[in-house]
Amino acid sequence: MKVLLAFLLVSAPAYSNEVDNLVTTSQSIRDSFKYGIQAVGGLYSFAGQGKIGNTGTVQGGKIDYSQSEAYNQALAAVQNTNYTYDPGAQEYFNEQVDVAMNEVNMAVDTFVEASQAVIEVVVVNEMAQDAQNAGDEREAIALQEYIEANDVILADAEVDMYNEALDSVESAAQVAAAYMAVANDENLVAEADQMAYDMRVTYAEAATSFFDIETQGVWVSFNGGDTVQGLMLSGYFVTVESIIEEGQQTEFFRSSPEGDCWFATDYEACLNGA
Repeated sequence: MKVLLAFLLVSAPAYSNEVDNLVTTSQSIRDSFKYGIQAVGGLYSFAGQGKIGNTGTVQGGKIDYSQSEAYNQALAAVQNTNYTYDPGAQEYFNEQVDVAMNEVNMAVDTFVEASQAVIEVVVVNEMAQDAQNAGDEREAIALQEYIEANDVILADAEVDMYNEALDSVESAAQVAAAYMAVANDENLVAEADQMAYDMRVTYAEAATSFFDIETQGVWVSFNGGDTVQGLMLSGYFVTVESIIEEGQQTEFFRSSPEGDCWFATDYEACLNGA
C-alpha cells in the first residue's frame, strides 16, 4: 500500500517514453500491413479485370525482422514498467467535507430559527420559577403580564418544525462526520485510492457518494453508477452520552438559553468568564 501511495504522488507520467516507443514501432507494422491490404485488394481486383501487377508490388507490405524486433522490445518495455496514477481520493473527500459542513451550518441555522418558539417556553419557565420562589405575588403578576404581551403559546406546527430541525441537524452532522472521518484518516484515503485504482477510475469520474447509516459506510459510485465502493466507518461512532458531554462544553450551548449566561445580568461578561 505504501509503495502504491508513493507512486500516486508522482505527477509526471513516467510511462511516456515506453508508450511512445510502442506507438512508433507498432505504427510501423500497421503502415506495412495497411499497404499489404491495399496491395492484395488491388491485385485481386485487377486480376478479375485481366490486368497484371508488376513483380515487387507487395514489397511495401512486407514486415521485416527489424520491425518485429523493435515492436517486441517495445512491448517488453511497457510490460516491465510500473504504471500508476492518482485517483484523487484526498481532494475528493476534502471537497465532500466542505459541501457537507455547509449543509450542517444550514441545518443548525434552521434549528436556531425553529427554536425561537421554544425559547419563549424557557423564558416563561424561568419567570414561573421566580414567581414560585418569591415571597409575594409580584413575580406572578410580572409573569402574567409577559404572557399577555407575548406570543408564548406553543403550536403544533412549531413543535413539528423544531423536531424536524433536530432530525435535520442529526442527519447532516452524520454525513459531514463520515466524510471528515475519511478525509482525516490516511489509511481510509489510501484504501479509497486503492479501490478506485483497482477499478481504473478517478474520483473526478465519481457519479455519486453518500453515507449510509445502516451499513456504517461511505459509498461512492463511478461511471454513472456502474461500479460502487464502500469505506467502513464502524470505529468512528460515538455514544449519545459522549455527544451530550461534548455539547455541554461548546460555545453553542454556553451561549444558549440553557447555558449559564442567558439570564445573567451581564450576558457578555458571563460568557467571557467574568
